[in-house]
Amino acid sequence: ESMSTHDPDGKLLAIHSVVVRDEYRRQGIATTMLNHYVKTIEEEDQNGTIESIVLLAKAHLLGFYVNCGFRVNRPSPIVHGQELWYELEKKKMKTVRSLPLASESWFCKTEQFKRPFPEVKPHLEAHKKWVEDLRREGNCITSGYRVDSKGRPGGGGLMFLAAESYDDAYETVLQDPLVANDCVDWELNGWIGQVGDVQMR
Repeated sequence: ESMSTHDPDGKLLAIHSVVVRDEYRRQGIATTMLNHYVKTIEEEDQNGTIESIVLLAKAHLLGFYVNCGFRVNRPSPIVHGQELWYELEKKKMKTVRSLPLASESWFCKTEQFKRPFPEVKPHLEAHKKWVEDLRREGNCITSGYRVDSKGRPGGGGLMFLAAESYDDAYETVLQDPLVANDCVDWELNGWIGQVGDVQMR
């Protein structure tokens, strides 16, 4: 009965089920489907009507949904069968800003790995998620790496971010998993565009 009404202008989008046939499970298909669906919703909701994506799940599936970016809010008061259900939520990504606010300036962090790549790799993945989370929160930031004339990496990392002051940018960089885990030698500078400006997709 809780699903008997539909408000096309509602702020919550409820996912009923994510289902994969038994013989195709544990191949990453459910993760791919769910992430693609969430990305499509975020791209198509141009008016920003949807604020959160919500769903119910049993305890043995909580890890799957958390790994897909959902947060466990609480046990659900809804009763269906004998097992306890949990409410999960994923806040919709805010519009990604491509330019600083009037009160912000550009800053640029350059870096070089100082530990063997196998040691750095897990922190690099955490770095990517950290940047994605900041963008999801509405921060103006982008991260990548430099390559040579043949497209081979090795030139080091490069990250642009907008902040109201050098100190604010510095505090943000200190939270970077690559920095916090002492994986890189890095430097932070302000960046002033004299011709044109930087925009991010």
